Parts: sequence; structure tokens; C-alpha cells
Amino acid sequence: MCEIEEDTIAVGMYVIIKKLNFKKIYKVTANGSLMLGKDLVEMSAIIGKRFWSTFEMIPTKEGKRAYSLKEVLEAESLNDLLNELPSGSDNRTIIDDGTSQKLSKEEILQLQESGKTGKEIVGSLIENNKSFLDRTEYSQEKYLKKKEQKYLRYLTVCRPNISSLHDVYFKLDLNKIGGLRMDSLAQLLSYSDVQSDGLHILYDSGSQGLPAAAMLNRIGSNTNGHLINLHPGNVPQAMLVNAMNFPKEQTDRLVNVNIYSFLRLYYQGENAVWNNISNKDHSNWINKVKESKRKKEEEDLIEKPQTEEISSNVVINESEKVLNDEVNEEQKTDSGLKRKFDGGNESSDSTPAKKPRWLLDTQRAVELVQGSKARGLTIVCKEHPLNIVTALLPFLGASRPFVIYHAYREPLQEVYVALKQTQNVINLRLFSNFLRSYQILPDRTHPDILTNDTGGYLLTGYLVEQ
Repeated sequence: MCEIEEDTIAVGMYVIIKKLNFKKIYKVTANGSLMLGKDLVEMSAIIGKRFWSTFEMIPTKEGKRAYSLKEVLEAESLNDLLNELPSGSDNRTIIDDGTSQKLSKEEILQLQESGKTGKEIVGSLIENNKSFLDRTEYSQEKYLKKKEQKYLRYLTVCRPNISSLHDVYFKLDLNKIGGLRMDSLAQLLSYSDVQSDGLHILYDSGSQGLPAAAMLNRIGSNTNGHLINLHPGNVPQAMLVNAMNFPKEQTDRLVNVNIYSFLRLYYQGENAVWNNISNKDHSNWINKVKESKRKKEEEDLIEKPQTEEISSNVVINESEKVLNDEVNEEQKTDSGLKRKFDGGNESSDSTPAKKPRWLLDTQRAVELVQGSKARGLTIVCKEHPLNIVTALLPFLGASRPFVIYHAYREPLQEVYVALKQTQNVINLRLFSNFLRSYQILPDRTHPDILTNDTGGYLLTGYLVEQ
């Protein structure tokens, strides 16, 4: 019964919508819709269906590019059309002057509006194309693929996994995942020794949660492993972690923590964390009050010019008095909140304030590193990693690996030189990968022309006792 429920698409789940070679991530909602290029597709029909189901896009009357979905057993294919038609030996006699197609644009639109299937429309295009039979088999295949993308409207709803999610983002914008290619991600997991048990520490400064999702996927749900995901901002990037549809037992293994709060709480204690946040908020508030008062004074002076200097001094002095009163009142409020936060009682009726969620997560992370050293340390960053490595290496256990990823070589070279001068790091290795995919087809095997030539750089090593 559980397996059936897991294979069923439900509201709140993330799915991957695949249309031929195009993929897009979509979160299922009750009455949601999805934009595929210029097409608006109503997605409510996929709820309750099984993953890997295929749907046909049916035009609706609401708009020219609006579609609803209808489940089908399989999608149409145009490959059988090639077997039925002859082909030419070469394309030298073909002149691309735009007159090969006899059907006009209006006639093609009429075919679409008449309800004909995509296969029937493409068949009509082939019949009215003067040069199609003279093309080579390879040229005919390219022509059909181009028409297939335009006229065949079939979607497949796929279950997300690390490979497919990476593929979506890498093709969309590889900079959003830090240029982290799939082979580099695989080596990142291998060199960091991610397993189902033990404590693992990850620092990620902007990869949409891809390394965290991959590591959490390896750790699993019914294990004793934990992953501390350190990040520099207030909120972690967890898009791809959420897109994996992990069960609650598995997401409980992940602890998202701000790295600065983590280090401050570990070395200085809880009061230092609260004082830092309180002072920062208080300073920001004072600056905002001063700025608003200054703007108000300027507006008042512009709207009502003062003829006497004494009058302007009265306005300024009065404003300063109001500002000081508000600042003193805010200081009293802050001191009262601090006493509540620390467990102190301002009066007999006051009770300790509830700790925020981020502080509870930070305390949990500190307890984990105090209980045991980390089994592996992984750093995926866009900034210079030297200070991050120096701060996090003390939390790594002896004889345990660490791996650092960066899109550029020069920052890792500097880290390599700095770590070489220490006595507790061995087996340092800085390297890059060159991965190139090949198109393997009959009589035309060649490398892909449009490919990314670099997947970043990796620095690996082991921490030992001095």
C-alpha cells in the first residue's frame, strides 16, 4: 500500500515535466498551471496518477495557447514515417528558397484547429513538401525532429532524482549551481566519503541545495547519519532538497545552520549570539529612525521655510528630543527582551520567551559536533575558501577526508599552498575533470559540439593528528 502511495502524484509534491528533450520542475497544486514556452497547460489532471504517466495536450476554448491534459498509454512517434518513405543520396540539388512547402501558414493553422493529431499534421506537411523525398535519411530525420517539437504535444511526468534535477538546472543556467557538473558532483560525494552513518558537514554558498540533496540522498532515512548544512545567509538555498520529495524521517537528518551563528554559539555561548543579533537589530532601527527624522525635517523645511533662525533651532531641538525618547524606549524594550530570552524575570508576571527556530537548529548542530567529530567535510563555495576551511577543519575527525569545490583554480591554489604549510593535512590533490559526451548513431559517431569544457576544480585531502 505504501509503495502505491509513493508512486502516486499528490498535491505538494515536486515532479519533472518532460516534453521531448525539454524538462521543467513543477510543484503540484490543486488547480495549478504551467507555462511551457508560450503554452499554458492546466496540470490538475496529473493529481492521483502514477509517476511516468504520459499525457496529451488538448487545446481548450479559453485561448489559442491554452491546453488541458488527457492521459494516454503512449506518445505518438514519427519514426515509422521514415521507414515508409524513400530518401535521396545527397542534398546538393536542394535549394532552400522557402518555396518547398505548398501549404500556407493559414492552412497549417486550420489543420491544428480542426483537431487533427500531430502525426497527421506532419504527414500533411511531408506530402506537400517538394524537396522532402530528395533529402538524405539524416536530413529527413532532422526535419522530423524539428516538426516533432512543434506539433507533437505529449508530456511525461517523471519522478525527480539527483541526475534529472541536475540536468534541468545545468541546461537552464549552470551558474545557478555554481557550474557543478555531474561528474564533479559524483567525485565530490566519493571523496567526502558520504555514507549512511556518522556526521557530515557541508558548506554551500549558492548551489540551489544540489550538494545537500545529493548527500542527504546517500545518507537515507532509516540511518544514524546527520548532515549539517552551513550557509552564509539567513535562509539556506533548499530548492533541490525540497524537489527530491524526501520523507520527514530523511529531512530530519538535515540541519540547516548559518555558519556565523554556528561558530559564535560554539565558541562564545548563547549570550554572545543573542547580543550580536540584538545589537545589530538595535543599530539598524536607530539608523532607520534617524534617516526618517532627517527626511521629515528636510520636507518640513522645504514646505515651510523658516524666516527666523530661532524657529529652525526649535524644530531641530524638538526632533532630537523626540528621537532620544524613542531610542531610550527601544533600549528598554531590548533589555526586557534580552532578560526574557536569558530566562530572567523583569517582573513577577514575565515568562521566558520562546527561542527562535534558527537558534534551536544552531544548538542542535553544536550538540552534534560536540558529540562526535565529522566523518567528512565538503565545501562548495563561490567566495575564497581559505577562511572557511580554516574555521571548519577543527570539526573534522582524524584520518577523515575533506573536499573543496570551486569554479576557478586560483583560489584553490592559494588554499593548497596554505594547507601544505600545516602539519595536520596530508595527501593534498588539486585537479580538474574534462568530460565530453559523444553522439553514438549509425555512421555518425562524433563528440557533442555544444558542450561545457570545464566542471570546476576539486581540492581533496585528509586531516591527521599532529
